[in-house]
Amino acid sequence: MRTLARRDMLDLLTGASILGCGGGGDEQFGRNLIHKIIDSGKQFTLVDPMEIPDGAHLCIIGEVGGGVGEEIKQKLEPYLKAAEKRDSLALRTHIIQRAVRELESLMGVEFFTYVPSEIGPGNTVLPMYLAALEGKPAVDGDACGRAKPETALSTTHIAGIPVTPLTITNIIGELMILKNAVDDYRAEDIARYMAVVSGGDVSVARAPNTAARYKQAIVRGSISRSIRLGSTIRTSGEKGLNAVEAILKTEPDCIRLFTGRVASWKRKEEGGFMWGDLTIEGAGSFQGQRMDIWYKNEYLITWRDGKPCATCPDSICVLDASSGEGLSTWVADVAAYKGRRVEVLGFKSDRLWRTEKGAELFGPRHFGYDFDYVPLEKIVG
Repeated sequence: MRTLARRDMLDLLTGASILGCGGGGDEQFGRNLIHKIIDSGKQFTLVDPMEIPDGAHLCIIGEVGGGVGEEIKQKLEPYLKAAEKRDSLALRTHIIQRAVRELESLMGVEFFTYVPSEIGPGNTVLPMYLAALEGKPAVDGDACGRAKPETALSTTHIAGIPVTPLTITNIIGELMILKNAVDDYRAEDIARYMAVVSGGDVSVARAPNTAARYKQAIVRGSISRSIRLGSTIRTSGEKGLNAVEAILKTEPDCIRLFTGRVASWKRKEEGGFMWGDLTIEGAGSFQGQRMDIWYKNEYLITWRDGKPCATCPDSICVLDASSGEGLSTWVADVAAYKGRRVEVLGFKSDRLWRTEKGAELFGPRHFGYDFDYVPLEKIVG
């Protein structure tokens, strides 16, 4: 069991913003949660999943959502205005706690703690915040190892842990209980549609099961990894060193994919997702080359000079070349990124994703591209 100081948690935010691959929830939301816990005198603690009793019960909690059109926003305006009158942090805490309590009631258990659905500045900190609020430890692991655009893209799916029953709550005050879904894809569609009709976001508690099952289905050590990554960036800045070079030296599973300047960055909001692509013109050793990146909430597919390069499930991370901080696809104006000097890094995915089933679930073909997943070290190395 490890107690995390404020600095550890802020380093976590920085690291999770990189491994969030452009998504993974709002960084400012995560920051507010961290300060709320520590300023109140409570503390974040971290436990290795292997130390949790096999018979204890766990579930995944997180937020599901993305972009919605103006027509839906206008239709929901009266409902959302009523919700805005409440303190936003207190409201969002109530929303996720309601989802958890309903799932506990349905299962007849009390959860030992909560598993992050992914690595990201919002969706990683949220389960840790709720655990700290309730005096529980946080799990040093998550159900992806990076951020992903769909709930079905989960290591629990690979390991055969049922996604249902699950509970969905929203800012309007509504609750949905899904007792059974045909498969994880149907559960994703239902949660996503609920997010769309809720204004773009819902809280979800899902995949309740024992720690014994989760030990076979979790990306172990991913929270510690994020903290370490954030610490590398912070200490590099304090010493006046290049953060990206420091990452490449200290992270054995990290590979430089590209260096250059953003030539264009496009985005649209549709169907509960942020969709877009960006083009980077090469610089330095990549001078005269071009990298294109496609994203659906998170960076997923890359091409170098028109040929497929690194892809999901490996992590594709776009960093500011000066600060080493991850660039989000969710900023107010992506056009402001034009001309920014960036580094594109790739991190090897967890072993679960590199199984036949894992590559099938989260490879390029899942998103309609006619080529297979190839581990990034085989492409770049």
